Amino acid sequence: MTASPCRVRRTKRIFPARPPKKTTTTKLSILDASVTRFAPCGAVWLYDQSDNANAHDPSVFQRLEEALTQTLSNYPHYSGQLRWASKEFVQGDVNPRFLGRPIVVYGSEEDPGVELVIAEDSRELSAIVPSREERSTEKRIWNATDFPQGEFQSNTKLAFSKLGEYEDLPGVVIQLTRFKCGGYAISIKLAHCLSDALCLTQFAHAWEAQSRLLFEKSSVPHTNGGKTIAPLFNPSQLDKYANLTANEKRPNPERIKKARALPMHRFDWWATDAPGYPDFATSSSRVTMPPTEELAHVELGPSTFPPWPTWDMAAPVEHVQIRFKADSISKMKKAAEASLPGSLGDQRVSRLDSALAHIWILINRARQLENDQDPVYMDITLGVRGRLDPPLPDAFVGSPILLGHVAKTGSEASTAPIGAIAGSIRQTMSLFTSDAVSAYIYDAAHEVSPQRLWQAFLGSRHMLVTSWVRARAYEVDFCASGQLARYVQGVMPRMDGLVQVIDIADTGDFDISVCLEKETMERFLQDPMLKVYGL
Repeated sequence: MTASPCRVRRTKRIFPARPPKKTTTTKLSILDASVTRFAPCGAVWLYDQSDNANAHDPSVFQRLEEALTQTLSNYPHYSGQLRWASKEFVQGDVNPRFLGRPIVVYGSEEDPGVELVIAEDSRELSAIVPSREERSTEKRIWNATDFPQGEFQSNTKLAFSKLGEYEDLPGVVIQLTRFKCGGYAISIKLAHCLSDALCLTQFAHAWEAQSRLLFEKSSVPHTNGGKTIAPLFNPSQLDKYANLTANEKRPNPERIKKARALPMHRFDWWATDAPGYPDFATSSSRVTMPPTEELAHVELGPSTFPPWPTWDMAAPVEHVQIRFKADSISKMKKAAEASLPGSLGDQRVSRLDSALAHIWILINRARQLENDQDPVYMDITLGVRGRLDPPLPDAFVGSPILLGHVAKTGSEASTAPIGAIAGSIRQTMSLFTSDAVSAYIYDAAHEVSPQRLWQAFLGSRHMLVTSWVRARAYEVDFCASGQLARYVQGVMPRMDGLVQVIDIADTGDFDISVCLEKETMERFLQDPMLKVYGL
């Protein structure tokens, strides 16, 4: 086996520069609990050498580390210990359910800290990823299958990477990698119950603000147009939207009905009798299940079998990044508006709706579903901060997300005009009102375990979408170089049907990541419809 050109030089655990004065135990929110099983939330930022930062200068990473410890003072729970709540811990709570509810303990001498890895790569950045200029010109379609995202993220296990493993494991791992050319990579990886994509990028911008103090020798931190945003870590504030009542004998049927009317999957991880059920699902679920004798007497909410036979996990998957220029996205939106069905009335669609519609049509065509009458799904990750009333601020720390879906027959999702699909996306999103989301949180609070139900799937009949649009990922400038990142990769497992959208600062461009089974990807890239709106 060829040795990796990326080698770890140092590993340490770091802690807040201003540690908490006492030990605190905080129960994470109901929505945080529902995503504990998800893959970590992470990203890699790659930067070219600049006048301000040559990674061969030891002071560059020293400043980044110092700034990180300062930033952790505002995120002290990131250094803490994730674990599962016990029955004793929730006694007296308005919602005394404890199975599958994560807590974080921080401010003690036993805190695992944040792991910081310093690594060195013998390659030039140009051998790993195209430049910004290349991505905006001749490499707007870039096969990123060989992009070694794993080498730039520590392989240290995070707490809950297996649901039963958490003791002494960090909830956050960060790696700094220097390249031969003087460029560098900065990666952040968090247990998903601690952070969604927006929280991740807010943390990156907070770290950037502290870092700029050291690189610019300035006295006032500035980011986000000159302002830093103080994080708000208060999971119970989100749970209050469920309006739970103490000593409630049975859940309110009207609220449950409203929640379950939302277009959301209810795939059961515990359904061992489901066709194609994989062995790994049992071991990963056991820790969040009641004892067998108790489970036999528990009334579980309605669910369906996950469609395991439609997902070939052994099939090779290709990863492609597609850079759609702003004018191409505008053409998609105009085409969508022009082809909206009359049944949608005055429905408006966004640039993102239109881009997702275009990609989904292409994927279903590549899957050769033009004559298929069975359902296919676009599963969409939705942040709820702005959907609540009153809304939670963007600075709200955690992972307040859920997943809805758009359903069509394979035939319709392959052949319908872009407006019909974009309109359906917007119509589906409009169902997630404040009242409906609150009802969903209420329903989730009554689940035996938040990890039992999965709201999405992968494989040949699903597309799972994550949007980082407006998260300002490309604008994170850790070393005050005055330049955008060379490349930002939202790190997710490469699985059939995963799609991610990132916007490129204020250019109006979208960089869309698509992962598909290899033969499907070949058809996807050869489809002339891919470039019908330009790139």
